[in-house]
Amino acid sequence: MGKSRRHSGLSLLEVQVSLLLLLLVCLYLMSLFASGQRHARRSVDYSKCTMLAHRRLEEAKTVPFEDLTTGLRQETEPNPGFNTTLSLTPYQDGLFVLQVDAVAPSGALARAFCLTSDPAIAFGGVISDEYSHKVAWVNGTDLMGWDEHTATATNLGGVSDARRGGALAGRPGTNFFWRGGGRESPVSFRETLPAPGTWSAALPAPVPLVDAQRALAQFTGMATDQGTGRLVAADVNNRGLWFSDGSAWNGASVSKPQNPPLGRPAGIVCDPAMSLIWVADTDYQCLRKLVGPEGSTSYPATDLESAGPLGNWHRRRFRPPATLGLGSPVGLAMDSHGWAVFVHDRARLYRFVDSTDQWTLLGSFPPELLQDLPSGMSTDRFGNVFFLTTERGSLWKIRPPVGGTPMIATKLWP
Repeated sequence: MGKSRRHSGLSLLEVQVSLLLLLLVCLYLMSLFASGQRHARRSVDYSKCTMLAHRRLEEAKTVPFEDLTTGLRQETEPNPGFNTTLSLTPYQDGLFVLQVDAVAPSGALARAFCLTSDPAIAFGGVISDEYSHKVAWVNGTDLMGWDEHTATATNLGGVSDARRGGALAGRPGTNFFWRGGGRESPVSFRETLPAPGTWSAALPAPVPLVDAQRALAQFTGMATDQGTGRLVAADVNNRGLWFSDGSAWNGASVSKPQNPPLGRPAGIVCDPAMSLIWVADTDYQCLRKLVGPEGSTSYPATDLESAGPLGNWHRRRFRPPATLGLGSPVGLAMDSHGWAVFVHDRARLYRFVDSTDQWTLLGSFPPELLQDLPSGMSTDRFGNVFFLTTERGSLWKIRPPVGGTPMIATKLWP
């Protein structure tokens, strides 16, 4: 009886099952590859969204709130298909939350936000004369004067030019003022008392054209020497200082330190000879110092960064101990001898003595002054009377503490 032969090949069912398993494995591998590609693409898109959100946020921080275009914007080259949404939300005490959401075509989302104040609201310009006891400041479209002896305010004339922004320099009681800010250049004011004064033609803009490196200047502070009419202006858009001899800008480039860099400058003050300039840096919450050529020799070379013929930037970021609680500095003033700097952060008043590296908290502002949003600051010849103008156009006088007497703030006008 013969033996039956057994087939060693696969059956049709087994072949079909094998092909199905192979297909499932291929589909699984393809899905892994596609998923990896999607994750890689979303990762790249997220990086682009992050850079796009931060770049648009930096741009928005320099634009007056009234000129901001909030809402959705469809981006073009180099990021076609991306969308950004800008929003502005009130926070407290004159601060707003500025936020940018960036979305990629793949759905990747990045967000950038910060607390900021309106760069267009800056009635920071206030100056005082240590001999005539007079104060001058800008209120809306008017240049106002205050006489400490008679306790009266006088309208010195209109400020139709360059009234947006916060910069005033000069000496009340003399015939020379500078006013600047916003998108316009500084202008000189010739006082022709007893008749109201008139503004002269503006200096040409220090940045005539917008290029990849610079933006149109926006001045947030100015100071002059006493005698020659030299002018220094703090430019918040270009993060540096411009200098003028009184009739023209000294150069086509803004002066700014690189290591470490300067953030957004707010208040600025100089000594009578303009051999020492202090700048309030709101971004890095500190003070920066520019030392003239004559005084630079007293500092170690490692502490200085060259500013060319202007002197040298001090590399240090001057700030008090954290226990004193200094926020973003806004207003600056210097005593008549140049030995002390006074600074405020809209909430508290401080004094800094550079020679001893000593910071002192002089006191906190009363609630009414906080509501008025203090901005610029000046001082008299004794260094014990401060005049503050605010973004709402009021004028205050502050007497620092003496002995056991606390700091006293008095509203002068209106």
